[in-house]
Amino acid sequence: MRLLLSSLVLLSIGLLVRANTSLPDKFYGKFDLDHSENFDEYLEAKGYGWFTRKLVTLATFKKVFTKAGGNTFDYENLTSKKDVAYKGVNLGKEFTGEGLDSTQHKVTFYMKGDRLFEKHVPVKITDEAKEEEYEYYFDGDFLVVKMEANGVVGKRFYKRIPV
Repeated sequence: MRLLLSSLVLLSIGLLVRANTSLPDKFYGKFDLDHSENFDEYLEAKGYGWFTRKLVTLATFKKVFTKAGGNTFDYENLTSKKDVAYKGVNLGKEFTGEGLDSTQHKVTFYMKGDRLFEKHVPVKITDEAKEEEYEYYFDGDFLVVKMEANGVVGKRFYKRIPV
């Protein structure tokens, strides 16, 4: 009985570890921005002026998650202003990449439960460049990206593009 219990515990731990090493299939695909909640207020909390906030809210946004080799994936954040692409991303493994602000960031994608997180730490932290974290989850038909700045939460809702 003890051997069976030990085997079940090891198997359960192995499945949990394995489940967190690859991106769940539901995240793969192309997603177009459909609408936002509290996004202008979020940008204002980050310190953006009125004109910049209007430019950002009028820009088009698209998220793309593509399977790569092994447990890796490629991520693209496509906008009408600037595109950012990360190739060969491993969950839980930090890498250096360029952010939408055109500065270098230490980036880590990781899973917590059924939610994907994208953490950015600027290589050079300044008043303008601060640590950020984005939370991705599904709400009905939408991929939701939740972000927070100075206690203000903004959400962007992306609709899957049929292939």
